[in-house]
Amino acid sequence: MFQRIKPKRISDEIFEQIKQLIIEGVLKPGDKLPPERELAAQMGVSRPTLREAINKLEAKGFLEQVQGGGTYVKSLGDTALDNAFEEYAKKKDAILEIMEVRKILETWAAYTAAERITEDELKQLEQYLNEMEVALKDGQIGYDSDADFHSIISYATKNIFLIHIMNTIYQWIEKISFEVRKRLYNDYYKHDLLYKQHKAIFVAIKNQDPLEAYNAMLNHMNYVLEKVKEIISEDDSTN
Repeated sequence: MFQRIKPKRISDEIFEQIKQLIIEGVLKPGDKLPPERELAAQMGVSRPTLREAINKLEAKGFLEQVQGGGTYVKSLGDTALDNAFEEYAKKKDAILEIMEVRKILETWAAYTAAERITEDELKQLEQYLNEMEVALKDGQIGYDSDADFHSIISYATKNIFLIHIMNTIYQWIEKISFEVRKRLYNDYYKHDLLYKQHKAIFVAIKNQDPLEAYNAMLNHMNYVLEKVKEIISEDDSTN
């Protein structure tokens, strides 16, 4: 009836602790772990024992070790969805379908971020908005700041599942952002319109007005979706 209690190995305890930090969102997708020597000292364990736990976390899809670049938290959706997404993205209408899903997620995220955002996250959001303004004035594309702006909003929801979903499709969001901005940045009026849309989202979130944040994001998503359709139509006509 009763089973013998087995003491946990130290590497298993390390595994469980880091895994729980990832699941709870304390460690977020894309976060870099401290260097091995430093992390081992913080946890009071040997480096070989820590390495064993990290290798197990990588095998389970929680972490990714980059040669010469450190160890990073992966999205919980990466392992299961990477291959499927690669195949799915080959579909002609895949980008439009991703945009439709993104609109649902981003509008809810903006609404919720207006209720939950921290001062630090708000400062980051403002920093990315300022970078977009600089890109506008300098005639640059500014797609990195655009994607990071939206990423901060998803983090601000404090909804771990949403954060992992958005991180899984982040590479596609980044591609869409780049394509839209690449086509629009030479047209100052349209580039300025993109900036103003992001500013409206920021102001609504800063004012803690969820409904206004939702509407500002919806307006932006509808505009981007319209531009994506135009890009696809232009590309089809030239092929």
